Amino acid sequence: MTDRLQMFIPLRKADAAQRLVYGYATAESPDRAGEICDYASTKPQYQAWSKNFAKATGGKSLGNVRAMHGAVAAGKIASIRFNDAEKRIEIAAKIIDDDEWRKVEEGVYTGFSQGGAYLKRWPDPENPDLVRYTARPSEISLVDLPCLPEASFELVKADGVSETRAFAHKPPSAVRDWLQGNIANGAPAADLIGDFFDALEHDLNADPIHEAGLSSLLSRLKTEVLAVLQPRAQKIAADPRVEKLATETDALRKLTAELRPELARMTERIEALERTPVPPPMPPGAAAVSKSAESGVDALAAELARLSPEKASLVLIKAAQSQPKRFG
Repeated sequence: MTDRLQMFIPLRKADAAQRLVYGYATAESPDRAGEICDYASTKPQYQAWSKNFAKATGGKSLGNVRAMHGAVAAGKIASIRFNDAEKRIEIAAKIIDDDEWRKVEEGVYTGFSQGGAYLKRWPDPENPDLVRYTARPSEISLVDLPCLPEASFELVKADGVSETRAFAHKPPSAVRDWLQGNIANGAPAADLIGDFFDALEHDLNADPIHEAGLSSLLSRLKTEVLAVLQPRAQKIAADPRVEKLATETDALRKLTAELRPELARMTERIEALERTPVPPPMPPGAAAVSKSAESGVDALAAELARLSPEKASLVLIKAAQSQPKRFG
């Protein structure tokens, strides 16, 4: 069982005037594969995560919002409400990036995806078929999880008029492309398909006119697909080569962190050397005179000054004869 948590949260409402998108971060109800997010133990994790962002940004952000779990910083969490009565965490995300907001308005993005990790798991005391877990969040991301063509969300336009807007239609290949893109980014296939079925079920139940037989078929199909995929995922997770690779990756990450300060210091030293003036080139036959040599000449001159002119001349003549110099 993977420790990576990624849970799809359908988009519920968008406010064009303020560029706010509303949804639930998590709720204490059974989700894919019979799991329940434990509200009581998860709430402090969300509070700590949000508090850290508020402290780091001077209260301007209560959490990070990305696009498709990638490198694009789409916006920030503008408000977070802990609804103890309903046992759910309600969020409003302010989308700053123009391109990402355009995708919200056009119905390209269908919801949020909570990224993080399972902090703890245990059997549900009231229903042994369910597993409770404590979530540790790391980010909220806008995602374009494919959904039913009839699915819609409420958009409050800049003039205050509210309208129901359909999500953008996606071709049949959208499901395949979405799965391939997320798996390429490291998301477990079983979890992604579970999210996909949850989104379908949410859209179906949101429609007041739907056939109960279709809901039953969807639930049975989800159970059968996950029954095939989850054992494979568990087998891959249990492979010692995967654990070895994870250990080596952690060691490499640690080594990189240790080397980074040394590389910074070496860069500073190289830059300092580059700023040091280079001495001018010497003409052929010339030799640099050090400070110590200059002081030796000064001492010799002082000794010669104490001699009579005749003796000083004799000393210089003998010195010149002992070390002759040829010119020309």
